[in-house]
Amino acid sequence: MRVFEQTKERIHEHALLQILYKQAEQRRGRPVYSGFHQVVRKLLQDGLYGQWIYNYSASEIKWLGLQIVAERDRLIPSAQLQQYMNEFVTSDYYNQRIGLPQERLMLIAMAAMQNETVRRLQKVQEAYWILSHGYVTLPAEIMSFFGKTFYQRKTRVQQYTMDIADDRIESFLSSKVKEKHIRIPDYFMEQVKACGSWRLFDAEQVERSLGCSLGDFNSERYSQTIGSSSITHKKVSAIGLMKRLLGSEGIVVHFPDKERQEKAVLYSYIQLPYVMQETELERTCTILVRLLNGIESIWGHTIKIEVAGWETAIADQQIGLHSEKAILFVEEVAVEINRYLENASSQSGMQIPLRKAASVMHRSISQATKQQQIAMIDRITAEQRHTDQGGSVTLEKSTTIETAELLQLLIKAWSSGVPEVRLI
Repeated sequence: MRVFEQTKERIHEHALLQILYKQAEQRRGRPVYSGFHQVVRKLLQDGLYGQWIYNYSASEIKWLGLQIVAERDRLIPSAQLQQYMNEFVTSDYYNQRIGLPQERLMLIAMAAMQNETVRRLQKVQEAYWILSHGYVTLPAEIMSFFGKTFYQRKTRVQQYTMDIADDRIESFLSSKVKEKHIRIPDYFMEQVKACGSWRLFDAEQVERSLGCSLGDFNSERYSQTIGSSSITHKKVSAIGLMKRLLGSEGIVVHFPDKERQEKAVLYSYIQLPYVMQETELERTCTILVRLLNGIESIWGHTIKIEVAGWETAIADQQIGLHSEKAILFVEEVAVEINRYLENASSQSGMQIPLRKAASVMHRSISQATKQQQIAMIDRITAEQRHTDQGGSVTLEKSTTIETAELLQLLIKAWSSGVPEVRLI
C-alpha cells in the first residue's frame, strides 16, 4: 500500500510539473530553464524584481543560470509543489505564472548574498545547493516575497499573527491558515484561570485613537481602553475563547516577555533525514547560517533555526521512537547541530538564534500522555534556567487528553515561563 501511495504521489508530481512547464514555455516562447539571464531581464523590465539585481553583472547572472539543476524540481513533494505554483514562483500583474521553482530558489540565494564581497558567486551557488536539495526549508513569507518589490511584506507576515484581544480572533481561529500564531499576554491567562471575562477590540480603531497596536498593550493600558467611551469593545468569556483556540488547528501560542511584547518569529528548518542520508550536516549548517545572515540583513525579521523530521531520522536508525536510544540520539544530534551552527555563527560575526538540545521536541507516532507532556515542559523549564535562548514546547492533542487537561498543560507552560507552545 505504501509503495502504491508513493507511486501515485510521483505521478501527481509529474503532472503538476508538466502543467507548470507548459505554462512557462507559452509565456516565454522558449524551453523551460533556458535563458535565465533573459528571464531576469524580463522580470526587471516588468517591475517584478528590484534594482538589487544590478548588483550582479550580466556574465555573473548567465553563469548562475548554468548552475540551476532542473531535475531538482523532482525533489519537491507534491504538496509543496502545489504551493510553489500558487504562491512561490513569480507571477505577473495578471496573476499568470512566469517563474519556475529552481529559478525562484536561485533568485532567493542571489538576493541573500547580494552584499557579499568575497567569493560571492560561490556563496550563491552553495545557498542554492542546500535549498534545491531540500536540506533546508525557509519560511513561506521568505519564499513568497524575498527579493520582489511589488508586495507589501509586513502585511503578509501580520496576517498569520494575531493578538488575542483582536476582534477578528474568532474568525482567524476558524480560518484555513495552516499556522496561526497567537500572542497571549499574562493578563489574559489570569482571566482564563479566574474564569473571567475578556474584551475584544477593533485593532485599527485602537491604533487611530491611542497611537499604539494591541501588541503594545499591557494590563494597565488594557484596563484604560475598557473604560474609554471612544473605543468600542466586545465582551466574551476568557475560558470560552481559550477553548475555541485549543480546538483550532495549527495553533502556535506566544507568551510575551514580562517587560516587552515579542513579535512572532519566523523559522527555518533543517530537514534532518535528507541531510543525514547524505552526511552533509556540518556543511548544511555552515551554509544555512550565512544564508540567514544575508536574509536577515535585508528582510529585517529574526529567523530562528529548528530541526524537522526527527521521527523519520529516528526510524532510519532502526530504533524505537520512545526508547532510551531515541532520546540519546536526539540529544547527540541536537548538540552536534548546535555546535556546527555556533561555530558558523561566530565565524560570520553574527549570532543566529539557535535552539538548544533540550528544546528540540520530536513528534511521536504514538500519542503522548499527559504525564509525558508535563515532563516535556519541566525539561524545557530546567533548560531555560541555564540559557537565554528560551524554549518551545509542542503539546500533542489526542483522544487520551481532554480539553481541560490540555488547558492545564498550556497554563503550566505559561506559568513556567515557556515563551512558545505549539499545539498539534
